[in-house]
Amino acid sequence: MKKGTLAATALAVGAGAATATASAQEDEDGEIVITGDNYHPNVQFRVLSEFTTATRDEIMEDYEDEFDDVGDWDAYAVRFEIGTAEPTAIVYVDEDEADLNPGDTATMTDTASVRNAELNLLEVDVTAEPAPEDDDEEIEPDDDEPEDEDDEDDENDENGVIN
Repeated sequence: MKKGTLAATALAVGAGAATATASAQEDEDGEIVITGDNYHPNVQFRVLSEFTTATRDEIMEDYEDEFDDVGDWDAYAVRFEIGTAEPTAIVYVDEDEADLNPGDTATMTDTASVRNAELNLLEVDVTAEPAPEDDDEEIEPDDDEPEDEDDEDDENDENGVIN
């Protein structure tokens, strides 16, 4: 998969991503792998979506032997909260390293280790904060609000002229 396709995939997932309810947990520290182009230290990012197994496998084909067992890794679409541009990226997480879920926010530290210079991959520590739990309560309509009335339509003739 080429960089343009990879970026388009991340953007498409970001555009259509839905947030999910995360289980209650405390802030969690862990390590992620990200490309150097998408390294934004001390900037909060939101986890938009976890890629399906098939999509993850396709994305990680570009990294061939870099990840021993691809099945031990998860890939997530994330959006950095940087002003109006808010770039989208993909982060790779070893299942034993960090616990990320859609809706969580996380911040990368300002210290990164080069995992593979040729592939431009960095290992970075993150602190993740779980998304707040939804109460699943439906919002009841306010009884004080007046209902829409179509009186104006009755006063207009068929040409839209007020009678």
